[in-house]
Amino acid sequence: MKIQESDQFKVGGPRATYVLIICSLLYAIAYADWQVMAVVLQPMKVALGLTDAQIGGLNSAYFLGIILCSLPVAHLVDVWSRKKMIGLMAFIFSIFTVATAFVGGFVSLLLVRFGVGVGETGVPPAGTALISASYPEEKRGAKLGIFNAFITVGIIFGVIMGGFLSANYGGWRTPFYCFGIPGIILGILAFFMQDYKLQTADGSAVVHESFLTNLKQLLKIPTLRWLYFAVGMYCALQISVGTWFPALLMRTYNVKEDVAGLVMGVVTILGLLGPIGGGILADRWMKKRGGGGRMLLASVSVASAVVFLFLVLLAVFDITNKNLMIFCAIMMPLHSICSGMAFPAAGATSQDVVPARLKGLAWGVGIVACFVLGGAWGPLVVGGISDAYGGGYQGLALGFAVAGLFGLLASFLFFKTSRHVANDMKKVKDAA
Repeated sequence: MKIQESDQFKVGGPRATYVLIICSLLYAIAYADWQVMAVVLQPMKVALGLTDAQIGGLNSAYFLGIILCSLPVAHLVDVWSRKKMIGLMAFIFSIFTVATAFVGGFVSLLLVRFGVGVGETGVPPAGTALISASYPEEKRGAKLGIFNAFITVGIIFGVIMGGFLSANYGGWRTPFYCFGIPGIILGILAFFMQDYKLQTADGSAVVHESFLTNLKQLLKIPTLRWLYFAVGMYCALQISVGTWFPALLMRTYNVKEDVAGLVMGVVTILGLLGPIGGGILADRWMKKRGGGGRMLLASVSVASAVVFLFLVLLAVFDITNKNLMIFCAIMMPLHSICSGMAFPAAGATSQDVVPARLKGLAWGVGIVACFVLGGAWGPLVVGGISDAYGGGYQGLALGFAVAGLFGLLASFLFFKTSRHVANDMKKVKDAA
């Protein structure tokens, strides 16, 4: 079974570029719709009379939508249509984003944030599958690097524009009105992307297996079993650091949230080099080192990110030393860059080792693994360690060190993944 190239679907060229542009912009808008909550939480809390526990519940509702719906949506990506699922789910997360502006209480806010999470399950698996199929194998990592870089673009846009609109144009509800519109427009444009059809060796119609059958087939692939655990540990590191780094700055140097936010914004912007450069290097390493080259890059880059994180934490030992502070300030962007290099390599590898009919589900499971196996509980572990050691900057730094250990485990698991890629790729090509 293979992807059928026809007049409607071409590998490379303008149609592939259109796919990359629409999917990347939608990825950015999806993350902006999520991240805007962070910048309007305080005025929203005051206006609606919410507690901190309720605020935490809103994030839980969002992630619950992702966890519960990622696999069913990824299955529909494979058995129905990639472009239609991208367009449909873009409508869903955009409509629920706009609906957030109309809520009047906690329960309705929970429901709309859950809906945003559900809608945002469409772009990662469908976009990864469609971009991967639209470009030749040797360029897959680089294109997915661009795609994943727009996560950072969306986060930056959500924080900056969300804060600006809230502060200057009518309060916290205004960003949700505005942010929903681009998603609807891009959702319409998504229906005009090319999409591939599957063809059996004898040209007969493709019969899709059930969701559970396909899931079992994925979990039989050694590369994916190692990869899913690797991305879980990787996200435990990445999401924990992203969640707590501004708080570490504020506690260590007694700065306000605007300064901490500015520093985090600079680090995030520099971090754009990670997924873009990582995607390019992943393709080169694959060419030089064979099928497992991308995963070797992921292993090296995550290990490097952990080293740079430990160097950042040196500042805790002497917070009055300006030279040490400058050194650690340089180490943090390097951590961000190295950390971001692994994600496109992981996404590309998930596409390399599966037949065409499972490409969407392969990365859908990867997204669930990101949160369930690491991202959802990593920040809780760091916060718990901080509380256990007094809640100050030293306790939080210790929590970061433990997150670094998760990163080292991820590096090892990526290396183990690399040992199976070539053989699993050969199986796919032989079967096709």
